Amino acid sequence: MENELNHDYICTWLSLTHIQMNIAGELESNLLEKHQLSLKEFYLLLFLSQAPEKKLKLHQLESMVGLSQSAVSRLVSRFEAKGCGALQKQICETDRRNVYTSLTSIGQDKLDRAKVTFNEVLLKALPDNDLESLLQQILQLKQR
Repeated sequence: MENELNHDYICTWLSLTHIQMNIAGELESNLLEKHQLSLKEFYLLLFLSQAPEKKLKLHQLESMVGLSQSAVSRLVSRFEAKGCGALQKQICETDRRNVYTSLTSIGQDKLDRAKVTFNEVLLKALPDNDLESLLQQILQLKQR
């Protein structure tokens, strides 16, 4: 019985991650095509837009975007190298070791346009019946 339960959990989890990976792929390709944004860049803009004063220290973005410190630093640097003016780096005046990245008004406009695409892709890509069925399976497995 326990072996069967473990197998059910694994199969359900794999189905859920398969759906998530397919949707992430759709989001990535649409954001790149329509807005020249990777999914990680979209998340970076999104998290900055939600932060107080629309700025965060680079180390704060690590866990939010799901990247290491060096990868976040490279992501911000690559984004700035595009020259679109969406981000601005600032050295912290009280602790010069810290670097802030802030969202500019250009970045906010870029994010607002990309959010429309993001939501359109989610509405089309989310498999209502499959996802609902998977979530029900997970709940039933938890009750066993």
